[in-house]
Amino acid sequence: MTAPTVPAAASPARLRPLMAWGTPIYTADLPDGPAYNGQLRAMIIEAEATDPEAALFGGINAIKSSQDLLRWDHPAISWFRDRIGDAVTALTRAELGDAAAEVTHGINAEAWAVVYRSGGSLRPHTHHDSVWSGVYYVAAGAASGDTDAGYLQLLDPRPAAIAVQATSGPERIRPVPGRMVAFPGWLPHSVQATADSDAQRICIAWNVAYDKTWSAMS
Repeated sequence: MTAPTVPAAASPARLRPLMAWGTPIYTADLPDGPAYNGQLRAMIIEAEATDPEAALFGGINAIKSSQDLLRWDHPAISWFRDRIGDAVTALTRAELGDAAAEVTHGINAEAWAVVYRSGGSLRPHTHHDSVWSGVYYVAAGAASGDTDAGYLQLLDPRPAAIAVQATSGPERIRPVPGRMVAFPGWLPHSVQATADSDAQRICIAWNVAYDKTWSAMS
């Protein structure tokens, strides 16, 4: 009786771990940021006094400008538009890998300034109509004994994980002049109360959505 033929062992499959619900976060301390921050701060404070749309919004003691900041005609704004492009490119590559090069359609970007004064904060929210959102720090405000004063909080987006305390909690990011932070627009985030002082915490927030044109970024 002939023994049955035993097939050769197949090569072991190369398994790729599935990182479900991973959230890419971009942070960069821009070395040339401080060179532009003085100009950005002066423009933002001047615009706040004349901008008819500048008003309190979903926060406490915080003034949001109109959302046309990327249209301001100034070298510092041109520099900032390019830094948004850097953040979007990095995040897209983190999500799509080599396939990011196949994303040929443009992006539509908008940005606005926010000035937080003494005790200013912002409640948890999302930017649900954008793909990526971000914030750039022009001024950090005053230091405080409360180590979380003025921090950006990126919240765990998984309600079920929060309900059973299977989460490490929020990611807290310190506001540092020249620091750019970017993340998916659907990620809940908030701003801790700033220190009680006369120092202002000034940032530029932005959204990006994919569109048929690059006109808002060019």
